[in-house]
Amino acid sequence: MSNTKDLEQDIPINISDSQVITILQTENVGVKEVKRLKSLTAATDKDISEWFEISEKTFQTFRKTNTNLSLNFKEKLILYFSLYKQGMQVFGSNEKFNRWLDKPNFHFDNERPQDFLTTISGIRYVQDRITGIAHGDNA
Repeated sequence: MSNTKDLEQDIPINISDSQVITILQTENVGVKEVKRLKSLTAATDKDISEWFEISEKTFQTFRKTNTNLSLNFKEKLILYFSLYKQGMQVFGSNEKFNRWLDKPNFHFDNERPQDFLTTISGIRYVQDRITGIAHGDNA
């Protein structure tokens, strides 16, 4: 994982905490990855800023300038890439995965899965549900 250019491809599906720490210590996670996340999602800047618990304006600034991103921001960013890789694999496309994220779901107390993406444990819960779907559990 020595080349930032390939960072997104190098992030594994179901990434472990130790793998996240290694990436945080060895890779330059920056504006390029923020832009790429935006291109993967169907979420608005407002939705994504809520995932990161920052203002919408701050998120837009992160996409435009080489701002030093906080460690927590980078950690979530890495987890979102892993989540999207898993979602694309299970659902077959970004579009189908994004639709699933945006639709209220029984397993999420009839809330949208994307509403759970504000915390690391919420991201992990969404990943667990996708793993269940991959193994035949209901969506």
